[in-house]
Amino acid sequence: MIRIARGAEPRGLKTAARRRLEAAVRVFNAHGGPSEALTAMLDGYNARATKLALYKAQHEKCAWCERETDFSSSPVEHYRPKDGAWRHLPGEKGRVDAGHYWWLTWTWSNLLFSCARCNDAGHKANYFPLRAGTGPAAVPAAPVPLPPPEPLAGVSAEHPLLIDPAGGEDPLDHITWVPTSKSFDRRDWIWTPLGLTDEGDATIAVLKLGELADRAQGHVRTKLLPSVEEMEEHLSAGRVQSAHRRWTRLLEDNLAPAAPLSAFTWHALHYLVPAAYRRQHGLADPTRPGAPRGAGR
Repeated sequence: MIRIARGAEPRGLKTAARRRLEAAVRVFNAHGGPSEALTAMLDGYNARATKLALYKAQHEKCAWCERETDFSSSPVEHYRPKDGAWRHLPGEKGRVDAGHYWWLTWTWSNLLFSCARCNDAGHKANYFPLRAGTGPAAVPAAPVPLPPPEPLAGVSAEHPLLIDPAGGEDPLDHITWVPTSKSFDRRDWIWTPLGLTDEGDATIAVLKLGELADRAQGHVRTKLLPSVEEMEEHLSAGRVQSAHRRWTRLLEDNLAPAAPLSAFTWHALHYLVPAAYRRQHGLADPTRPGAPRGAGR
């Protein structure tokens, strides 16, 4: 997972959001709170223009697992769920806030492009755990005035455990990938995600990132090791400039924002080509992939 910059909100979404939110508020007021009738109205956020804007902003990859993703068969996902938030982690006793976060259904800063796997009931689904000891945003109280205020209910005081790849924080500070079988040949290393923070642990658990271990191993074998070994051969033969060119091209090709599994690659290269080896041969350090800190959301 890398940091994402959504860019400007599509004009059509902004227009539709005002209209649909007002309609949803009318139903909310009529029922005195969340209801099946309100749930039925929580659509219209995945218009083609909105989906395409996210798809391009995310370099045609899933926001969560960074796999290249087909546009037509993949959904627009909500960071904060639109129809009830699951506060527990997988395997824990269920704790659900049924009223959250319907009012953010059409909010640009709450939308991501996801692959079908990461969005399904066994992965992201409606999980939205919060840090222990902190509380959720208050659900709007009926009746909400019309036109509805902006924001309808603030969420800035929440402390989510799920990493927001478009929230400004760098997922690389929360999740790393490590080889767990370094006694084997490099091509046979088994890679596993490891949380560096509580947020990293929770995100790995919710998205079941460990399921990507086989894909990570295949990526090392087919995309990274051939280039690393070619670079090492150049150095062994004294072809320093050729080695540096090969290393530079490897970094450019595999750490570009559009490269699949670029966050995993960044971590893996630190094991495949350790810092001491890079210093010895004057090789550049891998540059962090993803949008620069402070990029537009």
